[in-house]
Amino acid sequence: MRSRPLDSIPSSSTALQRLVVTSVLIVAGFASSTTAQVRMVNWNIARLNGDPQAIEEVFVAMADDDVPGFATAPAVLILQEVTNSARVSIENILGDAIPGVPYQTATFTIGSTENGSGGAQMLIYRSDLFEEIPAGHRDIPTGAGRNTDRWQLRIQGSNDDGGVLWIYGMHLKASSGSSNAEIRRLGAVAIRNDADTLPAGSNIIYAGDLNVYGNNEPAYLEFLSSGPGRADDPLGSESWSGASNAIKHTQSPRLDGGALVGGGLDDRFDFQLLSPTLFDGDGFSIMPSTYRSFGNDGDHYNVSINTGNNAYFPGQTARSNGLADALHDASDHIPVVADLMVPGLLTCVLDDNLGRVVSGGTSSIIALIANARQVVTPEAASPLEYSAVGDGVLVGGGDGVAPLLPSFDTQSFSLVAGVTGEFTASVEVAATSAGVSQPEYDLACSGFGIRPAVPSWSGGSVVTDITLEAASPADAGVIFIDVPVHNVGWSDVQSALDLDAASGLGGGFFIWEGLGTSVAGKPGLLRFGFNTAGRSEGVYETDVTIQTTDEDVPGETTHYITLTLVVTIGGAGPVPGDFNDDGVVNGADLGLLLGAWGPCRDCPEDLNDDGVVNGADLGLELGFWTG
Repeated sequence: MRSRPLDSIPSSSTALQRLVVTSVLIVAGFASSTTAQVRMVNWNIARLNGDPQAIEEVFVAMADDDVPGFATAPAVLILQEVTNSARVSIENILGDAIPGVPYQTATFTIGSTENGSGGAQMLIYRSDLFEEIPAGHRDIPTGAGRNTDRWQLRIQGSNDDGGVLWIYGMHLKASSGSSNAEIRRLGAVAIRNDADTLPAGSNIIYAGDLNVYGNNEPAYLEFLSSGPGRADDPLGSESWSGASNAIKHTQSPRLDGGALVGGGLDDRFDFQLLSPTLFDGDGFSIMPSTYRSFGNDGDHYNVSINTGNNAYFPGQTARSNGLADALHDASDHIPVVADLMVPGLLTCVLDDNLGRVVSGGTSSIIALIANARQVVTPEAASPLEYSAVGDGVLVGGGDGVAPLLPSFDTQSFSLVAGVTGEFTASVEVAATSAGVSQPEYDLACSGFGIRPAVPSWSGGSVVTDITLEAASPADAGVIFIDVPVHNVGWSDVQSALDLDAASGLGGGFFIWEGLGTSVAGKPGLLRFGFNTAGRSEGVYETDVTIQTTDEDVPGETTHYITLTLVVTIGGAGPVPGDFNDDGVVNGADLGLLLGAWGPCRDCPEDLNDDGVVNGADLGLELGFWTG
C-alpha cells in the first residue's frame, strides 16, 4: 500500500489539517523531547570511584554517539555497583550531562549486604517514553551478597504485552575459579526461573556485569538455554577471547588500577542478552549492527583504551581520543550500548462533518492514518500495521501499514446505499502490530445522505438514448439542435446532476453551450450545432455520449446518456418538429404538439420517443423553431 506525503493533498483539506493537529497533540502527550528512540545502555559504574567529570563526559558522549549513523539520548540506563550514597550523585551527573531529557529512576532497592558488596542495580529511564509498572519489580538473590533487580517498563500509551520491556539488571559473582563459576550459574538459574514465568513472547533484556570468562561458562549458557525466558546473544555465542575479539571486550579500560580495577581490555564481562522477540524486526527489536562496546575500536587488546590513538569514531581521532580518556578515568568497565526499534504511535483522522454524501456512491470518504512516532532515523520505527473498518453505515476500508509522518496512508469508505437524510457513522482504526501507542481509534462522523442523480432525456421517465433529426438547405451556415436534460425524481434528498462532457462530436457537429450546468428541479439545456457551410447534400450523423456526475460531494458517481444527431442537407427530407409538413416549424406545429399533450405512443409529436408528449418535447420543438 502506497503512502502519500502531506504535500500531495491541498493544504486546505480539512482532513489533512486535522491529522496534523491531532498528531501534534498526540506527540505532545507522549513525548516532551524531540525523538522517541530506545537506546539501551548498561554500565558498571564502579561505585563512583572514578572521576565524576569523566563519568559526565561519558554520558554526554553516549547521547552524541552517531557510530550507527544516528545519535539519540539513552532511553534506558542499567547501572551496576551503585551504592546508597552514589544514587543521587548519578542522577545529578546524568542531568548535567544530558539536560532537557526527563529521566526518572525506577524502583531502587539496596540491602545492607549489597551496599557492602559493591552496590546495587539501578535503572534510569526516559519518562517521556516509558512508565514503570512498580508491581513488576522484584529482587532476586543471585549470590555474592547481591540481588538482581527485575523491572517492568511500558512504552507510554501501549496496552498490550508488546509494549512492555522486562529488564533484569544484574551483577553476578566475580573472579575466576570453579566455585565462583558455580555461584554465577546458580544466580543465572534463579533469574531464568523467574523469567520463565513471564507471559509467553515477552520482551526480555538481561543486562549487566555477568563476570563470565568464556562462552562455555554455565552461567552464560543458562541464559541461552531453552525455555520461555531463553535469550540470544546479539554478538553470537562464539568465543570472544583473544585479540581477534578485542572489539567485544568491556573490562578493563585501564592498565593500571588504583581506586579502579586495572588489567587492560581483555574480558567481556558486560552483556545485553535479548529474548527472541527482540530480534524479529517487529515492535521492540534490536537494530542491526548497533550492539557495541562503547568507545572500543577493537585495536586496544590488553592495554588501556587510551593507549595511542583511538578510532571509535571513524575519521575523528581527536573525538575518539577524548572519549577514550573519559572512559579510562570514569570506571573499570566500559558501557554496552544497543539501539532498539520502537513500536509505532498511531494517529488518524476522519472529517467529523461530511455534509451531503451520495449513498451507494464511490469510496471517497477518506481516513488518513500515520505513525506519529518521532525518531531520528526512519529505520528505528517498527512497521505499524493496522486495520480500518466501517460500521456498516460506512463501508470499505481495509488493512495497511501506516508510514511515518509527514507521509500518511489512506483508507476509503462510502455511504451504504439507501441512506437518505441525516445520519451518523463511525470508522474503527486498530493497530495490529504489537506495542503500538494509542492503538485504537473510533472515528465518529455525521452527514446528510442523498440518492444519486438520475439523468434522462425525459422528465417523466428514464430515457438514456434518443435520436434527434434536423434538416437544412445547403450552405445555410450553422444550425442548432437543442435538447433538454432532466434529473428524474429530484428532491432535496437527491443529488444535483452536473453536465460535464460530451464525446463523439466531429464532422461538423459541435457542442455550443450547456456543459457545466447543474441540473436539479429544472431541466438543463444542451445546444448542439452543425455547420452546413461547404457540406454537400446528404445525411450526416454522429453518436454522442454525455458524461454526467453527481454534485461534488463524497460518493460522487459518474453517469452516461447517449443520443444520435442526424442532419439532412438538401433534398426533401422532413423537418424535425414540422408536423403539418409545410417546411417550417412555427405556431401551427406548436398547436399540434399541445393538442397531443399526454400519453401518445408512436405519435410524431413525441419527439423524444418516450411514449408521452410533455415539457421535454416542448423544449425540443422550440429548439427546432424556424418561425
